[in-house]
Amino acid sequence: MASEIKVEVIHKHTVKPSSPTPHHLRSLGLSGFDQFQPDIHIPLILFYLSSSDEIDNFDHHSLFAEKSKLLKKSLSEALTRFYPFAGKFEYNVSISCNDRGPAFLEAQVNCPISKILDKPEFSNLNQLLPTAIGAKQAEVGYLLLVQANFFECGGLAIGVSISHKVADASTFSTFIKSWAQIALGSASTTDHVVLPAEFGVTASPFPPQDFFNSPQPTVHFPKEKCITRRFVFDASNIAALKAKAASHTVLNPT
Repeated sequence: MASEIKVEVIHKHTVKPSSPTPHHLRSLGLSGFDQFQPDIHIPLILFYLSSSDEIDNFDHHSLFAEKSKLLKKSLSEALTRFYPFAGKFEYNVSISCNDRGPAFLEAQVNCPISKILDKPEFSNLNQLLPTAIGAKQAEVGYLLLVQANFFECGGLAIGVSISHKVADASTFSTFIKSWAQIALGSASTTDHVVLPAEFGVTASPFPPQDFFNSPQPTVHFPKEKCITRRFVFDASNIAALKAKAASHTVLNPT
């Protein structure tokens, strides 16, 4: 009988932005579209295999501590650009950009990362996330949560959960890319991927509506009606697709 996969959270921190948000940006008004969005958290899990060097010189404690420190430091710097993510909702009208910071959880997993990737069962993947899919800020207390999962083999899975009211798929992707660039040392907080002025601009042409200030219907996800599909693209297939899409104007399509 295969052993059960267990994920144990060993530490929980709050990561504040490395620089305080300027006073004039402390309150961010929601647009009518933002108010209409359901108050649910959407998930993302990023998997990183351990390198051969890490396997050869493997020390659980020091390796995990080093990676965790880098993740928290780079996240803190990224939050100076994406400052609303470190705040909280004020009813359904605005975001208080108070620099409270997102939650950062550190967890240990009792198996190699291959056991998850070879058969990614939904119940196992859920354990790698810092909060349940569809959770509200009122339930979890944060707009953004991160869970760093360290595996026996040295592999790492980063589970990220963010409120859909503050980030759509494009903004979420931009945030992850910016955080990764900072962690890799290829960007600094002076490189503004998303300018502060870009947050909240839709509130002018689409102002908030009093109607949405009242409690909104709860969004439920009936599990018995959910079907999960997994799509796997290996490196050779992705390379072939990129070659077909390339042109003289776009040499290296994403």
